[in-house]
Amino acid sequence: MKVLLSGYDRLTQELMFRVYAAEIPTADRKLRTHLAHNYANDLLGAALEADFGVKHAKIVRKEHEKPLLVHESLHMNISHCKGLAVAAIGKMPLGVDAEPPREIAEKMMRTVCMPAEFRWLGEQPAEQRAFCFSRLWTLKEAYTKYTGEGIRRPFSTLGFKLGRAADSLRNDTIEFLHPAACKVRFYQMLCGEKYAVSLCIPRLGAGGFDLSKLPEGWVLNRDGD
Repeated sequence: MKVLLSGYDRLTQELMFRVYAAEIPTADRKLRTHLAHNYANDLLGAALEADFGVKHAKIVRKEHEKPLLVHESLHMNISHCKGLAVAAIGKMPLGVDAEPPREIAEKMMRTVCMPAEFRWLGEQPAEQRAFCFSRLWTLKEAYTKYTGEGIRRPFSTLGFKLGRAADSLRNDTIEFLHPAACKVRFYQMLCGEKYAVSLCIPRLGAGGFDLSKLPEGWVLNRDGD
């Protein structure tokens, strides 16, 4: 179990959220989804016990709604993709999604993206386009998992702008082009061009959180405070 990112209350230094990841071994395609789901749930259970003292937890899911942890103060969300399982736990609602580079047809890309996003993808080097698409996809999915809408919400109604930060040589900025932008906060963790992991949480106050350092090989992008 690897901790990707932790957020602490700036006043009390109380742990407010944490994102965990575990690599999934290669498996036969028929077993891959089942194995990944088990890894994600095992990761969630280990994280709940290790950092939040919860040894036994019940997760419920009503029809068309996201899974919910039965707990008075904790929330959870999980995701898995080829090679990686991710779990997020926090003292507020959250949504998390993980993807490797995704090669998709242009027709599907137009369905998922806003026109400005589609143009931006077309401007990226061909060898990086699949990973750039995954970055957009995980931000959109993290938001719809946060709200509980999931794939019922057309991704083409959610716009993001990824741009180079003026004060950084490595990190990009994230801008959510939506009326709800003032209510949510995004963090995106990148492992080279191997995995994109995006987290959406509520925007609680103007100061944000104190954040932990990411593991070696990972870079953090975020929206503005």
